[in-house]
Amino acid sequence: MWRRKIPIRLGLSIFGVEILSNNDIIDPTSLSAQKLAEEARRTAENETGWDRLKAIFKTDEFNSVSPELDSTFAAAAGGLLAGMIIGGIPASKLAHEDFITRNKASTFENHIEAKSKLQFNVTRAMAVGGWRVGWRLALFTGGFTFFTTAVSTYQNKSSIFEFSAGGLLAGSMYKFTMGPKAMVAGGLAGGVLGTVAGAVTVGLLKLTGTTTEELRYWRKGWKESQNRY
Repeated sequence: MWRRKIPIRLGLSIFGVEILSNNDIIDPTSLSAQKLAEEARRTAENETGWDRLKAIFKTDEFNSVSPELDSTFAAAAGGLLAGMIIGGIPASKLAHEDFITRNKASTFENHIEAKSKLQFNVTRAMAVGGWRVGWRLALFTGGFTFFTTAVSTYQNKSSIFEFSAGGLLAGSMYKFTMGPKAMVAGGLAGGVLGTVAGAVTVGLLKLTGTTTEELRYWRKGWKESQNRY
């Protein structure tokens, strides 16, 4: 069974018709594939859900974090960057317009001084506005990714449930500083978004014929090969 599962199918086939092909499928009869299959079989037989969950927080011999935490950090960093852009650009435009309005009757020594003060106000507003949105979006994306990954790892399978629950939790955390009512609204919105994301993810896994178990061992093997070379 494991020897049939190890060659990860990254192509896409629908109703038996191959839409996207993958030319990098591992030969199941090769020594590397057989060794990986044997390791995966032994691990699957002996490990429990808690073993898989605890492994998320362990580092390897190269002091690298697990692929699960790696994806969580990447999601949080992406959320922070997106939030800085989403919150920073409108704030900078508002600061620019506000500066022009408030200083129509003001006198400056020269145009360089005026431009310098304008640039300072715009930059400060961009940083403050970007951070205000960025840290919340980083918390949302990082929390959502970690929760769904942790639940999937514990169960060794993916379902829409953990995506819905992860969205609910992350949405509530996003609105945490705004009070209980905002947390409820944020949780409901996050739950809807998580359900949609879960339906898409689970649907893609079914379409490509790939399981969460396969993805987990494939990501682990890829990370180890990257560190080795």
